[in-house]
Amino acid sequence: MKTKKLLLMIAVFAVVFTACQSDQAAEPLQEESKLSPEILAKLDAALFDTSTAFVTNFMGEDGVAVEDMFFSFEQINELEPADPLAKHYRTSNLVSKLPRAITISVDPDLGVLGSDALDETIQMYNDLGIRLTFTRVAFGQRGRNKADIEVTEFYELESGGFITLGRAAGFPSRKGDPARGFGINSRWFELSIAPNVSELAGTMAHEIGHCIGLRHTDYQTRESCGQNVNEGSAGVGAIYISGTPTGSDASSIMQSCGPAIDFNGNDITALEVIY
Repeated sequence: MKTKKLLLMIAVFAVVFTACQSDQAAEPLQEESKLSPEILAKLDAALFDTSTAFVTNFMGEDGVAVEDMFFSFEQINELEPADPLAKHYRTSNLVSKLPRAITISVDPDLGVLGSDALDETIQMYNDLGIRLTFTRVAFGQRGRNKADIEVTEFYELESGGFITLGRAAGFPSRKGDPARGFGINSRWFELSIAPNVSELAGTMAHEIGHCIGLRHTDYQTRESCGQNVNEGSAGVGAIYISGTPTGSDASSIMQSCGPAIDFNGNDITALEVIY
C-alpha cells in the first residue's frame, strides 16, 4: 500500500486520492448483505475501517475488499486483533526462509507506466540491503515459473471523495510466503492528475509492504485520511516494530493516506528490524 492524499476538483466535487481507502463505486459484485456480523467483527478487531467494505472477486477469489486490502473469507478467519496504540506494525506472519529472493511481475495492461514504476519499486527495495530481494519476471506464467507477487490491473470508480489506487491480496501466509499480489486501479490513470512513475512506484511499494507483512501506521486515528477514529481494543495481531515512533509519522509510506512516494527513515528501520 502506498497511500497518497491529493485534493482535486472533478465533476464538481473534491476527490482525495488514497491507496488505502477502499472505494465501493461501480463494483458489480458488491453485496454488503453478505458481510455477516462475524466477518465485520473480525475486520473491526484487526483495526480495519469497515464502513466501505464490500464483497467482491479479486485475483480469482471471492472475499472482502476493505481499505486497500482484499481478504478471502479463509484469510479473514485467520486475522488477529491489533494494537491501536502502536505506529509501525507488522503482521504475525512474515516472509520466511531468509535470505530470500521474491519474484514479481506486472500486468501488461498497466502499460509502460506500470512497467517503469515496477522497475523503480524493485530498485527502492533492493537498495535497502535487507534479507528480501526482488527480481522481475514475465507476467502470466504458471507453475514454478509464476511470480511470487503479481501486479494486476483493475478498474474501479471514485466514490464518496475517495478512490482506491491499489489493493493488496492479504498479508504473508502461515507458510511464510508473501501475499500473492496486488492490483493497481487503472481508473487513476484517466484522471487529470494521473500518476507519474515515482507516484505509482510509491503506491506499489506500499502494497508490497502489505504483501510482506507491514500494516498501516495510523490505524488508531486514520488521521492521514482526515479522520479521528478509534477502531478497537488492544491485542497482539499487529505487532509493534521496535525502534519506530509511537507518535505521528506523517511521512511514512505506510500511512493510511498520505503523499509519500519513498521510504522515510522509520520505514527503513521497520524493514531492517523484521528483515
